[in-house]
Amino acid sequence: EDLLESKRKWIYTHLAEWQDLNARKIERHYVNGEGFLYLGRSYRLKLVPELAEPLMLKDGYFCLQATNGSIMAADAAFKEFYREKGAARIPPRVAYFQAKMDVEPRSIKVIDLKHRWASCTPGGNLNFHWKCMMAPLTIIDYIVVHELAHLLYPNHTAAFWNQVDKVMPDFQERKDWLRDNGAGMDL
Repeated sequence: EDLLESKRKWIYTHLAEWQDLNARKIERHYVNGEGFLYLGRSYRLKLVPELAEPLMLKDGYFCLQATNGSIMAADAAFKEFYREKGAARIPPRVAYFQAKMDVEPRSIKVIDLKHRWASCTPGGNLNFHWKCMMAPLTIIDYIVVHELAHLLYPNHTAAFWNQVDKVMPDFQERKDWLRDNGAGMDL
């Protein structure tokens, strides 16, 4: 109880901040005209009867297959779209920054990480959340540099942040952007 009491202010401050940031969460619906993010830009949804794939980005719209007014597995279609796009876009960004940082990850995956943007395992594997593909490229680059720095420094020590700063001097603005806008990047 003494420990909790000594941390009371810190707990309430961080809880209030968490609630404020999560108040910005946007609930999206799979209806015509709803906006969905890709690389920091919002694209309107268009429900169409026939498509070659369940979801496509076409003519400035997210086109989602809907048969007889029914939307089959829309959530899964969006997640698969983001995973595929991430698997194509993130590894080249990792390759670009790993050369600058003189590190080499063992593997790169785009998966569902629940409440994390990315992770670096002790074995050197980098995992990125599919939601990263909703962010602008500058923010994706920050996430990549952050995880690559963990290959050198497993914790968020001063040396870790110094490494991030060497590669990306404006990392703090990008980090703040992600903190302030991250809750809005969801399905």
